[in-house]
Amino acid sequence: MCSLSSSGGHTLQQMYGCQWEDEDGATEGYSQFGYDGADFIRLDLKNTDWVAARPQAEIIKQKWNGDQSKYWKKYLEHDCVKWIKKYARSGKISLERKVPQVSLLQTDSSSPVVCHVTGFYPDKVNISWQKDGQDLHEDVDVGETLSNHDGTFQKRAELKVTPDVWKKNQFTCVMEHKSGDPIHMILTEEKIRTNRAGNNVPGIVAGLVVAALVLIAVVVGVVMVVKRRSGYKKGSQSSSEAVCSTGSYSSAASDAPLVKKKY
Repeated sequence: MCSLSSSGGHTLQQMYGCQWEDEDGATEGYSQFGYDGADFIRLDLKNTDWVAARPQAEIIKQKWNGDQSKYWKKYLEHDCVKWIKKYARSGKISLERKVPQVSLLQTDSSSPVVCHVTGFYPDKVNISWQKDGQDLHEDVDVGETLSNHDGTFQKRAELKVTPDVWKKNQFTCVMEHKSGDPIHMILTEEKIRTNRAGNNVPGIVAGLVVAALVLIAVVVGVVMVVKRRSGYKKGSQSSSEAVCSTGSYSSAASDAPLVKKKY
């Protein structure tokens, strides 16, 4: 907030930025000011001069036209774009994938086959299905592009045909991305990754099952030990009570008065 009047507070806002298209190299920039929420003055980058949006900005326009306008033009068209290119190069190094990962997935033997593409950047990708070399439009459901946690993207195209159909014909998933040549993956039963028994069961699932069995065995062992110790304590307590009762009886017998018989 910038105070411009003794009668109260006023707000002066500035917005500026630049754009750069990596495909054609086109650049664009802007710098503008607002006063109390309304447009005040802006830079005409093409003509290199300021344009007043309100009469009150005419004085500032006259002062800024010249060195100020030339400074902003240079900054928006060169310095600002230079920083964008630098960050774009750094981003491509960490995000760009030469060959996106393409997989054929299926939940079970009767479910649709999914062509899943992941790890690609930028987000523009084309996934399609072909039947015997011809584009297939029916029985195909293409999903939305989703983002991954590392900044890359993923997308899927579902083939809604039964296994008896795609086993008799050649179905191919085609993936097109600017990072490389198109990838053609022919649908065969051997290439499908699934969770059904006996076919590509992930090792991690088997490991979890074994770990669960071991854990159950350990718990059962602990319970048995606890029960044994508990039974031992109860047995010891019962024996002690029996001894105490016997002792009490013996003590009572010894304290009884002796009766002498006369002969």
